Amino acid sequence: MYHMNSYWQHVILFLKRFIWLLALYSVSRLFFYVLNTGYFSGSSFPDILETFIAGVRFDIATILFINVIFIIILLPGNYKNKPGLQKTFDILFFTVNALALLSNFIDAKFFDFINKRSTSSIFTMLGTNKDVWLLFPQFIKDYWYVALTWIILMAGFWRWMPRLKHNKVVAEKFSIKYLSYQLFVFAGIMGMILLGARGTGLKPICIIDAASYTELKLVPLVINTPFSILKTMDNQNLKPLTYFNEDSVFLIYNPVHSFHRVQEFNKKNVVIIILESFSKEYSGFLGGQAGYTPFLDSMLEKSLVFTNAFANGTQSYEAMPAIIAGIPSLMDEPYSGSNYAGNLIESLPGLLRQEGYHTSFFHGGNNGTMGFSNFAKVAGTEHYFGRDEYGNDADFDGHWGIWDEPFLQYFASKLNVFPQPFFSTIFTLSSHHPYNVPEKYTNKFKEGVLPILKSVSYADFALRAFFKTACQMPWYNNTLFVFTADHAAQAVERIYNSTTGIYAIPVAFYCPSDSTLNGKTKAIAQQIDIMPTVLDYLNYPKSFFAFGESLIDSTGSRLAISFLNGMYQMIEGDFVMLFNGKKVISFYNWTNQLQKQGVDSYDSLVDPVLKANFLSMESRIKAIVQTYNACLINNRTSLHQNSIATGQSPFEIK
Repeated sequence: MYHMNSYWQHVILFLKRFIWLLALYSVSRLFFYVLNTGYFSGSSFPDILETFIAGVRFDIATILFINVIFIIILLPGNYKNKPGLQKTFDILFFTVNALALLSNFIDAKFFDFINKRSTSSIFTMLGTNKDVWLLFPQFIKDYWYVALTWIILMAGFWRWMPRLKHNKVVAEKFSIKYLSYQLFVFAGIMGMILLGARGTGLKPICIIDAASYTELKLVPLVINTPFSILKTMDNQNLKPLTYFNEDSVFLIYNPVHSFHRVQEFNKKNVVIIILESFSKEYSGFLGGQAGYTPFLDSMLEKSLVFTNAFANGTQSYEAMPAIIAGIPSLMDEPYSGSNYAGNLIESLPGLLRQEGYHTSFFHGGNNGTMGFSNFAKVAGTEHYFGRDEYGNDADFDGHWGIWDEPFLQYFASKLNVFPQPFFSTIFTLSSHHPYNVPEKYTNKFKEGVLPILKSVSYADFALRAFFKTACQMPWYNNTLFVFTADHAAQAVERIYNSTTGIYAIPVAFYCPSDSTLNGKTKAIAQQIDIMPTVLDYLNYPKSFFAFGESLIDSTGSRLAISFLNGMYQMIEGDFVMLFNGKKVISFYNWTNQLQKQGVDSYDSLVDPVLKANFLSMESRIKAIVQTYNACLINNRTSLHQNSIATGQSPFEIK
């Protein structure tokens, strides 16, 4: 039996290493929790403990997926007993698992920016955004403690990683008996590994399964980053859904808009200002941290403001399609990085350009960053202005691009020479990591409890300077200004770390010559509502396609939808519904910030009003998701691809 003892040494070695990895994944989860305690605040110790225990289930699946090659090595044969090959296996095993664990540690800080575990879209970002690579030294400098913790743990892992004891193995002579026995043991091991990797369900374990162990807010703590990346690699293609037949879904949710206003098309200029990382919380006017956006607050005083406005995503990549084309990213990939980015779409610059508008997009970053220039072109924008067009690197911030103050002045001067009417979007950048301000303003802006707040104050200061210049220009009074943000950022108050609060941003409309466009409303608004609202305000005479609703149309729905951690979230009125694609996971009153879980079924409700709200929201969220998937799959996100005249559903699957 000595030869079987040699074989068992390899099996035992893998089990020891497996236990080591489980311990390291738990340590990385603890590190993730410590760096994001603010986000997870309000959860009790038993809840957190239960989450850590549940996380082991996902760690097991991840470790087995990643180490499949080292499992295959357990096949019978003498090759694995050779010392030289074992040394190679040791190095390869350490490298593969160290890199997987590194993604956990990186996400411990990156989560602060995107409020979710990274997905496979991270590779798209790294491949298309050279700024990330240029900023790598700055990230390491700012978050040195993340790198240091990983290095120390990996040094310990390499030092004490179980290794094969060569004095206990010998070359095995061929024997049918021992070969059969080893194959039997290997088959048993593979069976247990398959069970651990995929789970006992009809389908392999996936991200949305984490919600069955805990509340949605704690899902990022249950799963790990390698699991999130692995499970989204094959999610590039959406799947057709059939919650309703075509006639029914069309009645519940219709992305085709036809305002048919009596008034003539009012060709005002349109300027959309997308403020980098401007959370609702940073605005005193919106009830958040007072003092960081004084100028924006003064503009909101004379604007039509939606105090319950939400982003449709958590990343800059997701903002541009949502704001100017009414397309949210209801999938793991941002729309602009998905397989559907080449679809024919309708957008504000594209539609208005057909009506004689001059169209442009401004972003002071390096040309090509975030894919903004490519999407601007896809959306029908004529002219793109970035760092290259600005042409003066004396104003370069050393990291992302041109400082907001000079670039906004450049923006104002360019608008002054454009033929009217014009449509233009500017995306600011200075309120972005590493949150610096120009040296001459080092002591001008007050420090906040978060590093970002000082750079937000600088961006607000730059916005003030822009309007000081713009208000003297001849086009100013005939211009509709839209204020919004790309996404929310780090939170101070607990309510902005909720699953609704992480999306809370400003959305407001201002026209200097229109005093009726004023007031404060609590109606729900979202980024994808901006396109239909602008076209409605202009009395746009044609039908068009957009997933949002006009905010000035009293008959429109008032809701906000997003997708995070494998869940669809819809806010409508005072209620939130979480839907995993198959069933409702939670339904609750989101204005009660202390309520965490809610109910997960219609039968759990007693109040007839709540029952009606539940059914209405369930139907609407299913209709939106079904419509979204069908339109993207079939390239029907433009009326050029839809036969409206014949009454054909624009989301009919062909």
